[in-house]
Amino acid sequence: MLTNSPGEIGGWFIPLARKIKTSYPEIDIISVLLPCQYASGTEFYVLQNSGLFSRTIDRKELLRFILSPSIDDDKKLILQLGGDPYWGTLLKIRLKSKLYVYSDSMVHINRWADKILLTDPKFSRGADREVVIGNLILDSIDYSCYKEGPAVVFLPGSRPYMLEKILPLMLETAEILGDSFNVPIKFIISPFIRLEDLDRYTPDNFKLVEDRFISPSGRTFYINKGGSWEWTEGVQLAINLPGTNTLQLALLGIPQITILPLQWADSIPLEGIIEWIGRIPVLGRRIKHLVVYKALPKIKFIALPNIISGEKITEELIGEITPEVIAQRIIFFLENRSLLEDMKKRLKGIKFLSGASEKIASIIGDELCE
Repeated sequence: MLTNSPGEIGGWFIPLARKIKTSYPEIDIISVLLPCQYASGTEFYVLQNSGLFSRTIDRKELLRFILSPSIDDDKKLILQLGGDPYWGTLLKIRLKSKLYVYSDSMVHINRWADKILLTDPKFSRGADREVVIGNLILDSIDYSCYKEGPAVVFLPGSRPYMLEKILPLMLETAEILGDSFNVPIKFIISPFIRLEDLDRYTPDNFKLVEDRFISPSGRTFYINKGGSWEWTEGVQLAINLPGTNTLQLALLGIPQITILPLQWADSIPLEGIIEWIGRIPVLGRRIKHLVVYKALPKIKFIALPNIISGEKITEELIGEITPEVIAQRIIFFLENRSLLEDMKKRLKGIKFLSGASEKIASIIGDELCE
């Protein structure tokens, strides 16, 4: 099984691997990490500690694994969920095995794939190798945990290069919010960020004490570790960044404000060659900053529920955003609860085909276990 970044691992990869192992314990799964500009750097440890895989191939081992994969089983299969398609193609050629690719968009052209597993029939081009199986994101959510309550939660993301900027921004926002509005506030830290590393991202005027931040005024903001959905109990509004969690929270019906602070435009990961140009010393970051601002007028939405529905359901803030701006927007929604209720209702109207994990597990089982 091939994957790349935290969103794919948490939203697709681990829930599917768990279903495969439950349905077919005899299947041996090797997880392979592909190069990715969205990586957190801790994906290897998350996969290794999941207990689902006999081996986890880290990115630094990838080329050696492809050149000498040491897999002699008569029955083998490659399943790619995320990442550049040529990695799956290379491994297919090297292993002389079938390649199945999961796709949640129109971008699923891979003439080497033996099966393309689609989330929705609207993405089909009518080829015999296409199979509509539904959206894996539904299998990553525990709907039983969510219960609406009074809390505002901040999700600062899983990427270290952004966390060092976003966490201070959100902490300052929480402090302003606490001055103006009596509401419980929690911080949800991604399972891809180790709590022992959190101190390096905490600004000097805040203290990190075990499972909580202490603000300059003495307020306490509790920390919940992501990875399970218990933290959603008692939430009325989430503040997050663009990514998979915007869709997961939307499917739970949790109102949200998605922020994209452009004062750090050169730190935003991008698709394609411009990401690597941005890493060139001296000029690279300046070029990337200009590209982001040039592309901005073409971007209609940044939150997945808005992108998928084609309309603005959840709130978005894009630009050189300050803590004061975010706090004012939060207070606006807290004081206008009818807007939150309308947002929640519209989010629950987003529908996907369900049962993807079970269908994919069955397809793999038919291929490997007959």
